[in-house]
Amino acid sequence: MMIPRIIHQTWKNTNVDAHLAVLAETWREKHPGWEYRLWTDDMNRAFIAENYPEFLITYDNYPYNIQRVDAVRYFILYKIGGVFIDLDFECLQNISSLLINKTCVMGLEPNEHCKRFDQEKIVCNAFMACTPGNLFFETICTTLKEQGWFADTDMAKWMQILATTGPFKLTRIFDGYPHKSHIELVPSNALYPLGINEIRALFNETLEVDEALQKKISDAYAIHYFLGSWLS
Repeated sequence: MMIPRIIHQTWKNTNVDAHLAVLAETWREKHPGWEYRLWTDDMNRAFIAENYPEFLITYDNYPYNIQRVDAVRYFILYKIGGVFIDLDFECLQNISSLLINKTCVMGLEPNEHCKRFDQEKIVCNAFMACTPGNLFFETICTTLKEQGWFADTDMAKWMQILATTGPFKLTRIFDGYPHKSHIELVPSNALYPLGINEIRALFNETLEVDEALQKKISDAYAIHYFLGSWLS
């Protein structure tokens, strides 16, 4: 079974912020013939209610909306398959070659982030692709159902999110998964060529756009800008 040629993205409603809409268009431009689905918050909840009613109480009780945004992507991919991509991601070239003969594809964050958070690796949930019914995504969904919602007032918001539904949670599930050979972990240079400090410096025009930086970008399939709107 092939990974379906469906690009999934999500936003609170259909009025996507202009700068994000520009980035979303890069995926459609580079993937003619692919189906594109924009999921709103209302659509996300309706999807969970219809397909995973046993998870709805947990879904509704997450303290932060970004936890719902994180969680629903796993369930959408498990049910439908395709590629889920955060809106703050720019497509630089067609990703079909990343998906050939694969059933599950995810990307590693830059080493800069691993050092920052004292992690051996970080499997990012900003770009994920799989076939419908994928066993790894079944494991993710089962884990989230069993975990329930999580509210620890002693834990910073960002850590609570990362640890319950975000990349830290995804990484822990991956580490415990017995069939890792069925998962393609794409190195950071392919999808996350720049770390958050480089991104900020680039936006602030304090980072020199030299040949090395240009090569990082030109060699990548996409670039994630780590805008972090969920932190606000």
